[in-house]
Amino acid sequence: MSIKHHAFRIYIEPSMLAPSIAFYEKLQGMTCERRIAFAELGVEVAVVGAFILLAGTNEALAPIRSATAVLIVDSLDETLDWVRTQGATVLHEPQHAAGGRHATVRHADGLVAEYYEPAASA
Repeated sequence: MSIKHHAFRIYIEPSMLAPSIAFYEKLQGMTCERRIAFAELGVEVAVVGAFILLAGTNEALAPIRSATAVLIVDSLDETLDWVRTQGATVLHEPQHAAGGRHATVRHADGLVAEYYEPAASA
């Protein structure tokens, strides 16, 4: 089990998406890698380097707002087994997500993180 990448989740109003993308592109000297709209949830996502911007209304973001970090791992199952032995609580068991699987975990110190394992072809 290992962490392959990590990112910070930032929750914003929809009107702030374009200026936030521009800010984080300039800050990191890179362009936005990916934009995904989840119309059924009312959330649009943009990935810019180490930042994941989630844009939506307060109501749309409320169910996901607790997670402040994303940890990309090579094995979701092994990682969840290990974090449980360290006192973490799995808030949402593994589910299929765009391009892989993910779960939400509260660490013993209170940090809530999404763990994501990309599919083999991702």
